[in-house]
Amino acid sequence: MISFITGIIQKTNLAKDSYVDILTQSGIAYRISIPNSYLCPPKGDKYSLYTHFHVREDAQTLYGFEKEEERDLFELLITVSGIGPKIALAILSTFSKPDLETVINEGDARGLSRVSGLGLKGAQKIILELRGKIDLNIKDSKEDSTVKDLKEALKSLGFSGDILKEKVELGQKMLDEDKDLEIEELIKNVLSR
Repeated sequence: MISFITGIIQKTNLAKDSYVDILTQSGIAYRISIPNSYLCPPKGDKYSLYTHFHVREDAQTLYGFEKEEERDLFELLITVSGIGPKIALAILSTFSKPDLETVINEGDARGLSRVSGLGLKGAQKIILELRGKIDLNIKDSKEDSTVKDLKEALKSLGFSGDILKEKVELGQKMLDEDKDLEIEELIKNVLSR
């Protein structure tokens, strides 16, 4: 499994099927498919990408991403039946990670179907299979540990999607009102409403 590559850019192609050729220190160059929304450095510059190595019967392809979270999201997208790496890459070329999370969690199939090559049925399938699996960003990555604990507890109780989001937001409001609220009490209060 090739999961990260650093090297010198030899060639870039930013078009429908965008890629970058990177020469590593070992003397081997890799062609890596990337989202066409990326602005790559010029030829001769050093470039690093998190990669996903995709093997099929007739091809072996590397897909590259500037952030590890983007690669993780790509890998989550290709778990959806009928969604291959090219469609997943097109989705990540059209939407940023936070925008895609919002579209999926809000169930906006029409918005998602704007992606070239992805129809309404494919968009609905992605939303159906990934809703609740994608982490909800209530505040930001520095989310309070009590809110994280609440979210995990609610997930383990079977909450997901919009209902999970509502309950977590309710818990956040309760915590804003009473900072000393213990997690057990918070869970009880959230479940009682």
